[in-house]
Amino acid sequence: MTLRHLRIFAAVYQEMSITKASGKLHLAQPSVSLAIKELEEAYHIKLFDRINRRLFITEKGEAFYTYASHILDLFDEMENCMIAPDIPVGISLGSSITIGNYLVPQTVAAFRNKYPACEVTVRIQNSQQIVQAVLKNDLDLGLVEDKVKHDQLEAVPFMNDRLYFICGKDHPLAGRKMLTLEVICAYPLFLREPGSAGREITDGLLKAHQIKPKISWESVSNQALIRAVEVNPGISVMSEKLVEEDVKNGRIVILPFYPDAFERSFTLIYHKKKYITGALGELIQMFKLSWRE
Repeated sequence: MTLRHLRIFAAVYQEMSITKASGKLHLAQPSVSLAIKELEEAYHIKLFDRINRRLFITEKGEAFYTYASHILDLFDEMENCMIAPDIPVGISLGSSITIGNYLVPQTVAAFRNKYPACEVTVRIQNSQQIVQAVLKNDLDLGLVEDKVKHDQLEAVPFMNDRLYFICGKDHPLAGRKMLTLEVICAYPLFLREPGSAGREITDGLLKAHQIKPKISWESVSNQALIRAVEVNPGISVMSEKLVEEDVKNGRIVILPFYPDAFERSFTLIYHKKKYITGALGELIQMFKLSWRE
């Protein structure tokens, strides 16, 4: 087994196609197929199922990719460090949408001022997608909402946050002193998409109270939901950090629901097998210290 075998396997895994992988690697298709066959024979495992001329990764294949991606990542890191030791390698960062709106831009900008030669690529997705990408080593670092428990991940809470029920200033509930969950859920809810941390917390609360809400809007955009409740008779659930300005300006009202807030944490995650370079360690530290600012 060689690095060549690992690179071919990784390409096939990422493309889920021998044809696409061979094009990506500029290799003949028989060479790619042979490399996969040699890996399977060497370890006496099946990496892919072939069904109706399509590839499907097996459980062993998923485990193999986790190791292969980290080996390739570490080898490339060594190569870059030996050839150009003064130039930090790039960092791939994944962030949930809320953290991406609130915290990522200024922290990445500060990091780039300190390491101008280090390219930081940012992917904004919901928390569930970020966790999966970090597990597969597609991302060096992830920033997600709420706690993460996984035996392959280091998870470090670095900032506290709260979720509130919100509505527009002209909503019938805007002037009320105290509200029950039942009263709030009598109105249409405008919520984030399934898989987002805020949605999962809200769904958990409603399920615990055996309430089946009417969900009129779903969106991956926090700002779209804030603007929607501003001019429509719906109610949303939003991070306090995202509605501070709108509340100050009187466009959005926080509803007095007890408990008045859902406490949660913003969490930094990276794979336990990830080699932490100096630049990556510095970026991690900057996010850890961001709550003090």
